[in-house]
Amino acid sequence: MAAELARAQVTVIFAATVPASLAAKAATTTIPVVFWTGSDPVALGLVASLARPGGNITGVATLAEEVDPKRVEVLHELVPRVTIIGAFVNSASPIAEQQTKDFKAAASRLGV
Repeated sequence: MAAELARAQVTVIFAATVPASLAAKAATTTIPVVFWTGSDPVALGLVASLARPGGNITGVATLAEEVDPKRVEVLHELVPRVTIIGAFVNSASPIAEQQTKDFKAAASRLGV
């Protein structure tokens, strides 16, 4: 779909997911691409830096993965006797490996 939008020479492409953002970036270097992501756009390869994205792509990043370890801590505070915590991680996501490491590190610090 991103390639279709680029061929149609739309004014701007808005991408609301990581796969859509990556597809839009790959589809055009001239049409402005605006993304929204809960992941680090630098780590995803969407932009060169947060301060200066560069090229034709910019957007909003909530950097949700930075709070993943805190989510484990909050869960542990709510259920202090918990000994096992499971987390679903989208293995197809470019940040899946880092998310898994972050979850495991937070759990290890808590002894779960």
